[in-house]
Amino acid sequence: MKFLAAFILTFTFVGFSRAEEPDDSRIINQILSTREAIIKTTGETNALFLAFWDFDGTTMKGDCSEGLHENGKLIFPGLAQVAIEHGLSEIYPADGGFEKFWNDYTNMDARVGHWLAYPFIPQMLRGAKADDVLQLSRDYFSTTLSNYLRASSVRIIRTLAANGVESHIVSASADFFVQGASASLDIPTNHIHGIEVKIRHGRVTEEIIYPVTWSDGKCEKIRQIVAQAEREQPDRKVFVLAGFGDSYHTDGPFLKFIATQNLPAGQPISVFYDDTNAPAEYRGLFYQASHFATVSGK
Repeated sequence: MKFLAAFILTFTFVGFSRAEEPDDSRIINQILSTREAIIKTTGETNALFLAFWDFDGTTMKGDCSEGLHENGKLIFPGLAQVAIEHGLSEIYPADGGFEKFWNDYTNMDARVGHWLAYPFIPQMLRGAKADDVLQLSRDYFSTTLSNYLRASSVRIIRTLAANGVESHIVSASADFFVQGASASLDIPTNHIHGIEVKIRHGRVTEEIIYPVTWSDGKCEKIRQIVAQAEREQPDRKVFVLAGFGDSYHTDGPFLKFIATQNLPAGQPISVFYDDTNAPAEYRGLFYQASHFATVSGK
């Protein structure tokens, strides 16, 4: 009953007028029931409980870097375009440079793969002041992108936070793009992780910081986050209770890692927001859910 009460409280706080998505209560109840079972079994009342989220497509409709098109119509441009048009790329000029970038980026993605194309987005901002890029991201989320956050995901994140489960974002978008969502999600900036490049003297460089947070790199990043939490607070046990994603190719490895853990009590849950048939290596491991509404209803 207290789980339901917390859910209703957060639902009211967020201010959505729509009914919850059909899977929300079941997901929330499983996560919080597992948390309570672990505390009861281990006596670890001071434990740190975590959930990990993909961002584009899972926490937000569309892609914060690439934008959103529907039926051939541009719904919103991505931050890659917005950054170029604000003069933050030395490679692509503000006037007309995005078309050249998009051609380069999509060709790179098709001919070589995501592992090269995704890091190219922060790399093409080399020389820009990192603070300028982050502020642009914050401003764009505030005015535009926050309208496209998934209502269900925001609701679950806030309900978990109110009940002692911290959420982290692990995204294949640029780190300083996705961190712009911090205020909209009520998630601290240092809990939002994307593809990173080194910053020198306050400016963006082309030098990648590994792991690249895509596919297996997301698993590695999650292990790093857990290990860091254990180092910083050695008196607290760390338990990963849940994962959320929407792509077998991009999110499958980290969702499998979470789903196949052996917790002291209860069961972890990996939520997959797509109803397509799972590849053999993931069959039966994920809870397939649906979410449709955005915060703004768009």
